[in-house]
Amino acid sequence: MTCPHCHGTNTEGAFFCTDCGRALCAQDVVECENHPGTHAVAICIVCGKPVCGDCSVMKGNKLYCDDVSHPRLMTAHAKLAAVATEFEADMVVKNLSLNGVQAVQFSAKKFSHFCRLRDDQSTSIFVKSDSIEKARGLMEEMGLDEFVAHEGGPQ
Repeated sequence: MTCPHCHGTNTEGAFFCTDCGRALCAQDVVECENHPGTHAVAICIVCGKPVCGDCSVMKGNKLYCDDVSHPRLMTAHAKLAAVATEFEADMVVKNLSLNGVQAVQFSAKKFSHFCRLRDDQSTSIFVKSDSIEKARGLMEEMGLDEFVAHEGGPQ
């Protein structure tokens, strides 16, 4: 499924674009995390928090939640991968760190009511933008390249 806003590629049936955060289809299932009863128009592309129009922050055609550190994170970092569990993310982050690449992870699991509507890759891993190619190579060496995010591709 291609996002009509950013042209990113998403899994079929996805409610929100993983590249820009916007809703992919008219839906009234997901509520804003901050305002129960208000429909979410997007998810934060960093942490996956569902947000309404009042809570969403747009920076550079991407939507974020009200955490001011998230847009700043994305100015220096790039999304490397998305995995199913925090345990898997911990293992990837530790292996990257052992190989000189610092990484951070964010999990949408804390938005439990929303997680059941997402695909099985709800924990995202970010690395500094200048380390992305090295990190992708390490993911390939670890046999985890299927989880690697590519600009405009599945995440």
